[in-house]
Amino acid sequence: MPKIRHALFATAALVASPAVANAGEGAAPQPGQGEDAGQIAFNTHCRNCHSTKPGDNRLGPTLHGIVGAKAGQVKGFGGYSGGLTADMTWDEATLDKFIANPTAMISNTTMKPFGGVADAEQRKLIIEFLKTQSDS
Repeated sequence: MPKIRHALFATAALVASPAVANAGEGAAPQPGQGEDAGQIAFNTHCRNCHSTKPGDNRLGPTLHGIVGAKAGQVKGFGGYSGGLTADMTWDEATLDKFIANPTAMISNTTMKPFGGVADAEQRKLIIEFLKTQSDS
């Protein structure tokens, strides 16, 4: 019986190893990985504090419908810093700049200690994913 159990464990480990190898926090998706690359980038960089489900505010506000929305206006989220006002719209260029370095754009952001996403391709994937997360 121990040999069978060992063989089953070895087979399970072998089958799971590609998924485990790609599931780490630092495993950034590469261009051309398919439509899941944006969600992987979001999960890697944003999901600890944000959700894309409507009304699911966490440490940060839900990002459902964020592309094209006015800044600082998510219903039910009260943790905004003073720098986010309805004068700012979360278009692709603004999101890219903010995701790259939040404190450079809004010095009193509550997103500290998040330092931003330096990789432009990762930011693009995140924004493309966020564009799919709306009711329209």
